[in-house]
Amino acid sequence: MVVILVLAVGGILPGTAGAAPSSRSVGVVDFYAPTPLGTFSGLVPERFAADEFSKMLSGAAAGRFTVIPRSAMGQAEAAVGWRDGDVLHFDRLGALAQAAGADRLVVGWISHLVVVTGATGTNTPPDDSGPPMADASLVLQVFDAARGRLVAETQRSANEIGGSRAILAERTLHHALEPALLPIVGALTTP
Repeated sequence: MVVILVLAVGGILPGTAGAAPSSRSVGVVDFYAPTPLGTFSGLVPERFAADEFSKMLSGAAAGRFTVIPRSAMGQAEAAVGWRDGDVLHFDRLGALAQAAGADRLVVGWISHLVVVTGATGTNTPPDDSGPPMADASLVLQVFDAARGRLVAETQRSANEIGGSRAILAERTLHHALEPALLPIVGALTTP
């Protein structure tokens, strides 16, 4: 009994105190938009999408991986002189992963975000002022730093109706991100 106690306290038995965590670290990079989107009443869509998906991943991690805080990712991006177009270059993704201490990076693209408030150009309703609407399409990818390549990709879209420009942009991006969570978590937990 004493031997087992000594081994457990010393961290030699599997799953005991002192055992090294096997958790993978994941960072979410500011999303990229091939065409600059601008802001929606102070909302920066690329940053909002990254912040929102980082929160979603943190809630879904369940000890299988650790999500690097977005503030730390911002510091790493600044340290390597990150630019939006760097998501297209594996060497730059590798440098960012190293600076952030990430095993994997989630890279997102906002390939399409349109927010229309009124006057849609159609004849319905008769006064030519349709309800505010938004439509978004996203691509999310997982970059594996050790392999230096993408290991997963998923595409999702969403649309919303009603609200201010900023609220429509937020809701539409959020609803496009939600169904991307499960496939991305699956990719992050696959060896």
